[in-house]
Amino acid sequence: MSNRQARREQSRQARRQATSYRGGGRSRGSSQGGGDGGGSGSGGGRGPNFLSWPFLIGVSLLAAVLLALVIVLALRNGGDDEPGDPPPEIDQALADLPIEMQNGTKLGSDDAPVKLVQFEDFQCPHCLTYTLNIEPFLVEEFVKAGLLQIEFRHYPVVGRESVTAAVAAECAAEQNRMFEYANRLFAKQAVEDFYPDQGVFSEENLVELAGELGLDTDEFAACQARPDALSPVARGQSAAQAYGFRGTPNFVINDLPVQAPPQTIEAWRELIEDAIAAATTEDEADEDPDGEAEPEGAGEDEPDAGDDDGS
Repeated sequence: MSNRQARREQSRQARRQATSYRGGGRSRGSSQGGGDGGGSGSGGGRGPNFLSWPFLIGVSLLAAVLLALVIVLALRNGGDDEPGDPPPEIDQALADLPIEMQNGTKLGSDDAPVKLVQFEDFQCPHCLTYTLNIEPFLVEEFVKAGLLQIEFRHYPVVGRESVTAAVAAECAAEQNRMFEYANRLFAKQAVEDFYPDQGVFSEENLVELAGELGLDTDEFAACQARPDALSPVARGQSAAQAYGFRGTPNFVINDLPVQAPPQTIEAWRELIEDAIAAATTEDEADEDPDGEAEPEGAGEDEPDAGDDDGS
């Protein structure tokens, strides 16, 4: 074989080796990539296929079950009330309110022996609980009897619409409709879909609410727009902070802060009755500053000292 033929033969062998190597590479790549008959490659096995039909069907079934569960729970919790309706206790409290006893931000007689100041926020859920459960009892048992006067003061702590609602309540107070209006504000909070600072207590909605109660809306809107409209709200906030209050609701009885506000009607009854007794005792002491009764027979003519010895 000549040198030329030998070189041709070497060239053909080199091409066959190169073709064999490239084909083997494709074969190895196919097995690692997961062909129809391939196994796991040396680089590690495949994870679960999240786009496979069995997986997608399982996820769909699970989602359907969860959706059905949510619907059932919503129906159970919803009861017979229409969504967005306040609890009936709000309407009952308004019906039982002695509207003739409203005077500005106060409810009840100025001559009542006990003065209760309540600091509240119209977006505060604990204030709503107090208004639903405790305040109607206090009004029925003590305010109507002339034993208690309630004064509403503002301590807006939840958000910006707490301030706009407080200003509106003060404007209602100028028309002697404060407690009626406050009742309606809490009714807005009592609906299931209420969230603070979501426009429920916008100035426009607050004027509309005043109209629903029959207030003079022009006078009401003018009150909202006054430069000093925030002044009574700011005074209430300053007073609450001076007492050391950090939240709402909080209370002051006859100028003394209530350190641990009661949570039940019975505890409130006991607290107010004790305050009435203390105020009554104080009034009696004021009428007799010395605290001593005049001795019987005092002021009568004393016998002449000489009469005793018969002279």
